Amino acid sequence: MNKENGLTLIELLVLVVVVGLLCAVVFVHLRPAQEAARRSSCMCNCRQIGLAMIQYAGDHDDAFMPLVSADGTTLRVVYTEDGLPRADLSALRATARSGFAHLLKEGYLTTTKVFVCPSSHDRVTDDTFPSSYKDATLDELIPKEQNCSYGWDPTKKHSADATCAIVADKPSEDVSPANKGTAKNNSDNHNKEGQNVFYNDGHTKWTTTSAPDSGDDPDIYLGDAGYETSNTDAKIIR
Repeated sequence: MNKENGLTLIELLVLVVVVGLLCAVVFVHLRPAQEAARRSSCMCNCRQIGLAMIQYAGDHDDAFMPLVSADGTTLRVVYTEDGLPRADLSALRATARSGFAHLLKEGYLTTTKVFVCPSSHDRVTDDTFPSSYKDATLDELIPKEQNCSYGWDPTKKHSADATCAIVADKPSEDVSPANKGTAKNNSDNHNKEGQNVFYNDGHTKWTTTSAPDSGDDPDIYLGDAGYETSNTDAKIIR
């Protein structure tokens, strides 16, 4: 009697199990490599934003961008016309990402893709966002919360210390003084594993805690007392 060609049911089940195990092994080893690539891409985004800000400051007497209100009014954060710190800083911090509108309108950045970390849940702006940045109004160019993965400190100027943090992955919503300088205050963009930070001298680093390995800042998402007028301590806000 001739043996029928093909696999028996038992052989087929064994083959399926083996293939499944191989796929699982490949996935386990591939996932860290994928995240490493996403972190690298995020670092490039952070660097591009930071360098655009430095270029802007070079054209504006060392000042970084003013913020933009919902009606398109520019809001200078660092000092009033009398040279004093603004009294309404806390009210302006909620719109920190609005400062990025200037980078788009004035041509320092040419795409909104740099605002989105590939490891985050944020998404690139859709078709409702202006296609011509130059012709759009500032309020139209403010990225929405879900379209921006990065934050910055609008109280700083480029004349601050070289190791002062300027731009970073945006803070999580559960930042707490009780977790000052620890991984618990890390950004949510990378599952609390760390964040990319751009410093005032133009370099970018991955930090595994909210206390960066450059400068004297105890926590870049909390800011030390008097950070608003400090040349070393920053507070990265959304």
